[in-house]
Amino acid sequence: MFTVNHFRLNALTRRTLCIRSYSKKSPVIRPTPSQNQSTEQDDGDFRPPWVYSASHILTYTLIPTAIVYCVFLADWGEREHVFSPVRRWTMKYKESFLSLSPDEASLIEESEPPTTTEMPVTRGTQVESPPS
Repeated sequence: MFTVNHFRLNALTRRTLCIRSYSKKSPVIRPTPSQNQSTEQDDGDFRPPWVYSASHILTYTLIPTAIVYCVFLADWGEREHVFSPVRRWTMKYKESFLSLSPDEASLIEESEPPTTTEMPVTRGTQVESPPS
């Protein structure tokens, strides 16, 4: 069904990087000994290794934070928008979580003895003096 051209595969594996020279004579640049040492140690990147870790951490924290902000907190106006159903569901869930069920409310009413005496309310009255 498929035929494999072995000559083509060998040619692709033997291919080396081709560098085009635009001048007839290329200048020979010999590195100094200090440049030889620095090229052996240099991997081609000037950034310290912690930059990569910080970049990954920020990527995995800032993007979800931005999504959560846009879905739940950003003001998209009064009209219906794509995040309205999610916001309504969140509000219902939050209200059900923060409010008492009827059974819990009845337990609280039963546990508190009814108070029959009221605390006297004292209001301070100030007499306004006529302006002089």
